[in-house]
Amino acid sequence: MLFLISFLCIALFVLGTPMVLLLAVWVAATSYWIIDYPLMNIGLSSIDSLKNYTFLAVPLFIATGDLLTAGGVSQQLVKFSRALIRSVPGRTAATSVLASGMFCAISGSSAAAAATMGKLMAPEFKRANIPMRRGGATVAAGGILGGLIPPSTIIIIYSLTVNVSPVELNLAAILPGLLILLFIFVVSIMRTREYEPASRSTESYFKEVGASVLGATPAFIAIGLLFVGLYSGLFSPTEAAGVVTIYCALIGLYWVRQFGIRDIPKILMESASVTGIIGPIVVFSIQFQQILSVMEIPDLILVQLVELSSAYGATLTLAVMMGIVLLFGTFMEVIAVILILAPIFAPIATEIGLNGVHWGMIFIIGASIGFISPPHGLNLFITSMTMKIDYGELMFEIVRMIIPILIAWIIVAAFPYISLVFV
Repeated sequence: MLFLISFLCIALFVLGTPMVLLLAVWVAATSYWIIDYPLMNIGLSSIDSLKNYTFLAVPLFIATGDLLTAGGVSQQLVKFSRALIRSVPGRTAATSVLASGMFCAISGSSAAAAATMGKLMAPEFKRANIPMRRGGATVAAGGILGGLIPPSTIIIIYSLTVNVSPVELNLAAILPGLLILLFIFVVSIMRTREYEPASRSTESYFKEVGASVLGATPAFIAIGLLFVGLYSGLFSPTEAAGVVTIYCALIGLYWVRQFGIRDIPKILMESASVTGIIGPIVVFSIQFQQILSVMEIPDLILVQLVELSSAYGATLTLAVMMGIVLLFGTFMEVIAVILILAPIFAPIATEIGLNGVHWGMIFIIGASIGFISPPHGLNLFITSMTMKIDYGELMFEIVRMIIPILIAWIIVAAFPYISLVFV
């Protein structure tokens, strides 16, 4: 019966059924026919899954990203980034990466970064005569920084799943996030420098940068609020998300004055629509993991991987776990990957001698690569729609952006100091 249920779900997946519906079908059918759980448990578990106080940070950070965009602050970040690196070859692509990093340092959302930068940068790529598929790949790759530049909704969800301090994980993400930003930044320059040679003009450089700093000041204050409040212990992640959301709303209303009070319900409805996608994934992924626990599958995997470590060493076991995370990310939403695999792999990582926070960063980076992994990378779909790029062309182009990210991921895995220096 388990084989039939799983085969049915695989068939539905091949036919294009959304992953959240597949999880729901598998959970309901397995609960009823395999482990004899009352279906009432689905409703009760759903409520308990979403009542977690820390999880409240997720919709708040999503709302922050929408308020930044509605208030015009995102555009100011793009202007500042362009002014700062105006002499660099391939500066349009590099601008999108740098602006994504700063946007993600406030919003914590990968999807929001890809959508925002896609809308803002598409005309810029066209103006610079850069092939749209190449620019789109840069935007999609820069979007994964939303899961890596702290604070991040992905980090918060991981900390909830495996009971690791979200503050420690956010601290651990600082250097890995900057390292991956650097790799994407350099590759974006190499991929587009033939279209935009380096500019040697230094005329009015500091004046232009100074003017752009003034426009981006609200964003810098938001980053400072998050950094000081979160890492000093003044705010919890949820409180930090609430403070910065209110701040961004006030900035839009009374500083830049890009929207009015009547516009706020519309902005929050857009945020709610994204949260409405994340919520069911969280609910059914947690129930999926609970059913696996009842069937003792995590224990079986633990025994097998510990035996593998004893026979061939911890390095091979680590490589196998990283490969599985990467594989799952190619066909499953990132949040589902975290909620399903993190509780299974975290004890294995501890068993083979890895620091829990270091492994958390390895896992989060691998899961975040799923945002741009064909065939079902969320950022690829978002970028394809916002920039009007053929999905097949974008999927082919993104491979060249994934390779340097994989190299950075291996470096983070090989050198724990990068993750643990601030922890």
